[in-house]
Amino acid sequence: MSSLWVHLSQLGDSRWLLPLGLTLMLAAPAASAPLRWRWAVALAIAASLTLASKLAFLGWGVGLARLDFTGFSGHATMSAAVYPVVAYLAAHGRCRSPRRWAVAGVALAAAIAWSRLPLNAHSLSEVVSGWLLGTAASAVALSARPAAFTTPLRTLVLALCMGLLVPLTMPSVRTHDLVVRLATELSGRDSVFARHHPQR
Repeated sequence: MSSLWVHLSQLGDSRWLLPLGLTLMLAAPAASAPLRWRWAVALAIAASLTLASKLAFLGWGVGLARLDFTGFSGHATMSAAVYPVVAYLAAHGRCRSPRRWAVAGVALAAAIAWSRLPLNAHSLSEVVSGWLLGTAASAVALSARPAAFTTPLRTLVLALCMGLLVPLTMPSVRTHDLVVRLATELSGRDSVFARHHPQR
């Protein structure tokens, strides 16, 4: 069972999700532009809030001890902000109800978010809040009403390849390590704050 959680968790890796999403934002059909613009803005806001919450705790100890909250779960946020829209873009023009595929993306993101709990990577508050933040970003994007379009198969394949590029070529690069380094640089501390010791 533990291997299942590990594999699910890997699907929420930002190294794969961000290039996947960015490629579709740039290369999807022009008719989907209203959706893609909303997605770009919503995803940028969700990612920025997630990063800011992590930096606030790691660098300055700002968290919510009562809720065991040290920052939004990046895996939960990014999964919920990317998979529903990717599923919608892939299904639009091919399936009768592409929104059902978006709902499936939301469900997949929920499973990925939940996988962080048995792996002791996040608390329940961090997982739930991250999933809600990402789902809100997807909802903003999917509230657009684009004209008829079908994302070419070659574009979908390109997005998948771009998503796999970093994990396959630089497997040792971890986004958490980069965030920790940024937190120490910004705060001027030699080490970051540890869980269970938020200042406020």
